[in-house]
Amino acid sequence: MSDSPSPYQVLPARLGPVWRDANIRSGPSLDSPVTELLLPDAAVCHEAEGWSPGDEVVEGDHPGGVITSSVWFRLGSGAWTSAVNFEPVTVAALLPGAVTVDSPRPAVS
Repeated sequence: MSDSPSPYQVLPARLGPVWRDANIRSGPSLDSPVTELLLPDAAVCHEAEGWSPGDEVVEGDHPGGVITSSVWFRLGSGAWTSAVNFEPVTVAALLPGAVTVDSPRPAVS
């Protein structure tokens, strides 16, 4: 991550549930300490206060393909989580171009 401050943007938004185990961090960086772990629960809808660019995260376990994003959401608790923890279609509707999804890789036998 760069040494320049990340521009925070206010964006109150409903993100929905996390689709995978999601690390909650103290800042928008993979170097920020993990403060909590969210588990997938379709009944739990997470809300964002805003977002900021941060470290790029690549997640390869989504059924729709490999998700890549450098967007981090600040949740209502004031903690941060990567956009890859939420459904890509939800993130793209809020911030077009903020997430990419590449086709799933074929299984290796």
